[in-house]
Amino acid sequence: MLARSPGRAAVFLGPDIEVTEGDVTKEHTLAAAVDGASHIVFTAGCRSGHPVGEGAVRATEYQGVVNTIRVARQVGFAGRFLYMTSSGVGTRSFWTVALNIYKGNTLIWRRRAEDDIRTSGFDYTIIRAGMLTNHPGGIRAIEVTQRPLPLSPRYRIGRADVAGAFVTALHHPRTVRTTFEIIWGPGTCQGLGDQFDRLVPDEARGPTRVTPDAAHDPNLE
Repeated sequence: MLARSPGRAAVFLGPDIEVTEGDVTKEHTLAAAVDGASHIVFTAGCRSGHPVGEGAVRATEYQGVVNTIRVARQVGFAGRFLYMTSSGVGTRSFWTVALNIYKGNTLIWRRRAEDDIRTSGFDYTIIRAGMLTNHPGGIRAIEVTQRPLPLSPRYRIGRADVAGAFVTALHHPRTVRTTFEIIWGPGTCQGLGDQFDRLVPDEARGPTRVTPDAAHDPNLE
């Protein structure tokens, strides 16, 4: 794991997790973490729940991705690049506008980061998560969709469930070069394998595009 303060990170993660010092906003610090890595899971972002200026958002959530891609090319990275982003990147809605104002156009910069990942030449998986909660994982069913969902309290998912989805996606062949969204669905927890089997690669779907406010789309009810 990459952390700006390895000692502090180790307190939370425990001794079983290897922590490498680095900062995604500083390209020269990344080689030690990326060189020899089997896969990259990029979840870095500005802290949730606090207003953030656009400069910090751009440096972390966009330039951090660019820096990581550049270093990965330099060291001959050949694994999967998994990227965690947010529902609302592909739509416009009240909540999208509100979050962009509150958090430095985060969804705009994340959209640009997605585009750079798709053209990086790496095998990638882009997962757009609904609004995050701290509820325990493994209780609610998870819905996987390639429709662009609006950012909305109606579409939520627990952080633990997102982490589990990343692990499953990493080892599933149909998630390669795909973009999809994950939210809690109706019912109880079920495996994701069948839903991942139905994913279509981005290239086959054509260019992704920003859609108008999807909150009133009856297909999303």
